[in-house]
Amino acid sequence: MIKLKKIEEYDLQLLRSWRNDDRIMKWCRQNDLLSSTDQVRWYEKINIDPTIKMYLITTLIKGCTNCIGVCGLTSIDLINSRAEFSLYIAPEYQNKGYGKTTLITLLNKGFNDFNLNLIWGETFNKNPAYKMFKSLGFKKEGTRRQFYYKNGKYVDAHLVSILRKEWRG
Repeated sequence: MIKLKKIEEYDLQLLRSWRNDDRIMKWCRQNDLLSSTDQVRWYEKINIDPTIKMYLITTLIKGCTNCIGVCGLTSIDLINSRAEFSLYIAPEYQNKGYGKTTLITLLNKGFNDFNLNLIWGETFNKNPAYKMFKSLGFKKEGTRRQFYYKNGKYVDAHLVSILRKEWRG
């Protein structure tokens, strides 16, 4: 069972190690490695900005609670009832279904707890998670052609979204 918990300062070193791992970083907007200072600034921002709700993802594995990733809602706009989702699973826990289960939990939180009408995201071309987003009912809204520069080349970014009425959670 997936649980979302508040990110604490003592989690930051682990989160930074994940974000700086190429298996995660290649799918993120960042181009440079995150420093400890960058991570602390991010943590301070998420604790004061009401438009950002980020969570540490935990689950029980063999009777022990394990931290397996980070997710959240950003750009929360309560007037227009929408937010962007953010999600990454630690490299050692990828391809085990945790991403899908976490996104289901996050969508339920967004639609039920925050009363959102639309949750959207952005994913790079060829990201294997795109197939999972589609399986949950996300619709492709469009492609930002050569929108990001990653690893020496320009890459497309796909915009996806799901409406409350389309969600079957």
